[in-house]
Amino acid sequence: MSRVRRTLLVANPTARGGMARDLIDEAMSALAEAGLTPEFLPTLAEGKTVPAVADRIEREDVERVVYMGGDGTFAEAGKGIILARERSGVDCPLGMLPMGTANDQGRSFGIQAGARALRDNVAIIAAGNEQWIDAGRIEAFDAEDRLIAQDLWFDSCGIGLSAEILYVRNRDREWVEHVPLLRRLYVNKVVYTSATLRALLGGLVAGASFGVEVTMDGVKENYVAVTDIIVQSTMLYAGDWIFDPDSKPDDGKFEVVVMQGHADWAAAVIGTHKHNPLTGDDLEVLGLPRRRIPKARQVELRVIRPEGVDAVHAQIDGEEFVSTDTYRIENLFNHLRIIVPEDAHWV
Repeated sequence: MSRVRRTLLVANPTARGGMARDLIDEAMSALAEAGLTPEFLPTLAEGKTVPAVADRIEREDVERVVYMGGDGTFAEAGKGIILARERSGVDCPLGMLPMGTANDQGRSFGIQAGARALRDNVAIIAAGNEQWIDAGRIEAFDAEDRLIAQDLWFDSCGIGLSAEILYVRNRDREWVEHVPLLRRLYVNKVVYTSATLRALLGGLVAGASFGVEVTMDGVKENYVAVTDIIVQSTMLYAGDWIFDPDSKPDDGKFEVVVMQGHADWAAAVIGTHKHNPLTGDDLEVLGLPRRRIPKARQVELRVIRPEGVDAVHAQIDGEEFVSTDTYRIENLFNHLRIIVPEDAHWV
């Protein structure tokens, strides 16, 4: 007798001050109405979501995993799928119900975010059109070149200003959680905007920058006055920027974006916005030349911190990562199956 094939919904019921519970109920109803036999698995603290997803998949009756939330929840669900495949050979695709702030994964493939798009996104999942994407493996090393941390990522990883913005945002969220009124108002892009402005202002006042030796597929380049380095897998960054319109999520390489100085960072924000009406020639007239975006399968970053700087912040998929001076990043070609619209394109 054949077993019922289930859809495992992974989401955080405590997100949005508990308001996510109603969205989870709506998602479960929509998945059931689409004939996808849903089962709910709540996210767990301290990295326990990944093995919980893998354990459930290995019972061999999960046809697909669906995440609901932000890029961090996408990463946890994706890692769980990969862990199950590596441990037991059981594999399944990942569907998307984006609800976070940036939603780079969903928007890079034409999947709208938010509660209003929920039922449309369930229809995409039910249609079952699949695509492979690359994943990244990052390793962090201490001053003696000893491995101190490693992880997988799917959207982006980086060091510098973008990671510092994330750090400031997370500290803000921790503080706001204790203030009920602000907890409802200070959410999503409001949090990001505040953190970005404060990190930018702090960097301008302090003149914060660092040096980096970047090795891409064996070729070394040295950069000074660096404010940010972003290693990118998806087309979209932070929901609104496209550094390289020719980038692909399944070409075996990552884009490496180096920002030198706050003016360069600001120029990139203007020149690479996804709705930027200016052409390349227009940008050059404004003094914003076309940015060269190198691609590589293997990337090594060696940070040269100025005197008095204890650490440079790091992030993967919108989550804080260990801060050190050496990182090695590898592209894992076609490492995860995702469910996308038939005509997948960024939104």
